[in-house]
Amino acid sequence: MAVDIPSHLKAVLPPPTREVWQALVGNLPGGAYLVGGTGIAAHLGHRVSRDLDFFVAEPFEPYELADSLDQIGRFASTQIAAGTLNGYLGETRIQFLDARDQHPVDPTIEVGGIPVAGLRDLLATKLKVVGDRGELRDYFDLLILERDTGHRVEEGLALVIERYRPATPEAVVLHIVRALGYLDDVADDPGLPVARAEIEAYWKKRQPEIVRSLDWLTGLQNPHQRPRGPDLSR
Repeated sequence: MAVDIPSHLKAVLPPPTREVWQALVGNLPGGAYLVGGTGIAAHLGHRVSRDLDFFVAEPFEPYELADSLDQIGRFASTQIAAGTLNGYLGETRIQFLDARDQHPVDPTIEVGGIPVAGLRDLLATKLKVVGDRGELRDYFDLLILERDTGHRVEEGLALVIERYRPATPEAVVLHIVRALGYLDDVADDPGLPVARAEIEAYWKKRQPEIVRSLDWLTGLQNPHQRPRGPDLSR
C-alpha cells in the first residue's frame, strides 16, 4: 500500500528503512505500534534512525509473523521466542515485543500509515531504556524530548510508574535518575548531530534538578496506584 511518509520523517529515514516502512503499512500484526528512536523521529524528525521497534498490545505468534514478513520482503530472524521476534527485513533491523503487560498512557497516532506511540509513552519507554542500560542516542532522544516538546523527565518518571507499574516504584525511579547522570560507560555515537560533551553536560546539569523533585515518590504506597507526579509549577 503506497502511503506518503511526512517530509520531516522521510528526511531522517535511510532509503532501506523507508522501503520497509512502506511495505509494513497494512501488514502489521494487530495492536502493533512503533516505539524507540524511530517512534520519536516520527513525531520530531530529530535524528537519522534506521531500526523499527514495535510493541504489540495483542497476542501474536512469532513464527507466523516471521512467515508473513518473509512474504513482503526478505526476512531473516535473529531471535524468535514467546512474545519476541527480532530480525532483519531486507537491510532494516526490526523488532516485535509483546507489550500486553504495559499500560499506555495515551492513544497512538498514525504517521505515514503506521501506528506510533504518543510522546508521553515514548518518554516513559525511553527512560526505562536508560535505566536498563541506554546508549548515547537514548540520552540524546530524551534531551530532544525535553527541549522540543515540553515533556520533562520529572513528568516522565511518573509515567514510567503508570505505564509499567513496577513492584518497587521508588527503586525503579531512583535507578533511572542515577543512570541519567552517569554516562562514563556509555559508548560514543558519532552518528548523532551533537557532540557527546553537550549531551553529558545537559544531563549533569539536569540530574540535580530532577533529584530535587522526587519528594512526590514518598507518597506512593501502592505500586499499582496512579502516581500524581511532581508539581511542575514550582
